[in-house]
Amino acid sequence: MKTTELPSTPAAIRMWALLELVLAWFLPLATIVVFLAMWEYAGRLFSIPEFLLPSPSAIFRRLVLDWPQVWPHFLFTASMIVEGFLLATAVAIPLAIVIASFPSIERGLYPIIAFSEMIPKTIIAPLLIVWFGIGIGSKLALTALLTFFPILVDTISGLRSIDPQLYHITRSMGASGRQTFLYVQIPAALPFIFSGLKIASVFAVGGELLAEFIGSTNGLGFLIIQASNFMDLEQMFAAIVAVTLQGLVFFYAIALLEHVFTPWARPDR
Repeated sequence: MKTTELPSTPAAIRMWALLELVLAWFLPLATIVVFLAMWEYAGRLFSIPEFLLPSPSAIFRRLVLDWPQVWPHFLFTASMIVEGFLLATAVAIPLAIVIASFPSIERGLYPIIAFSEMIPKTIIAPLLIVWFGIGIGSKLALTALLTFFPILVDTISGLRSIDPQLYHITRSMGASGRQTFLYVQIPAALPFIFSGLKIASVFAVGGELLAEFIGSTNGLGFLIIQASNFMDLEQMFAAIVAVTLQGLVFFYAIALLEHVFTPWARPDR
């Protein structure tokens, strides 16, 4: 059976890398453009009223015109997402290190953490509103709760992913437990940690929006609910686009940090 040979010369390797880069950027952009074009012209072709399904051009125009009013809500939601995410990270990673290091603590804590994660957050959200009010506290709490578990689980998995033989090798070379942790365990766990952070970034956006839907006077979630009450679908879709942009920027910012801090885990290595 004939197999495909990989390029071997430097020029061919550079050309292959350039082709992969073009495809990596072109295909997603082309898909988005085709989807928006179909949406735009389907509305005109089937005479769908704008008040039922606004066209992408109308949504974009509304977002640009209303941007001075949208911007404060955009900033509020973004700040709550980042702060809740950082709060969850600051608790989940140290707790994962403790759980991975002491099996007895895992047997005591992990079932409780897993059980609490099974409780739907849509049930907990009204309780948080009652306890913390409709201010910042309830939003940070709900966002942190939704992002906590993926970070915790992936960090534990990463810390335990090391081949046990490596511990014998480091001990035979005279490395202390602290040195083994810093120079072996942490680098090995970083790809897992960043995987959990990327998953948690998606949950962080959803958690913040849920908190704003239930009770808020600021944020893009509040703007979506307000537009829904007035049946203003253009503003609603404009706010949804703004939320989507936030989620994409947040996700790819974490992916960029992963690219910088884990060069050994890149596919091209």
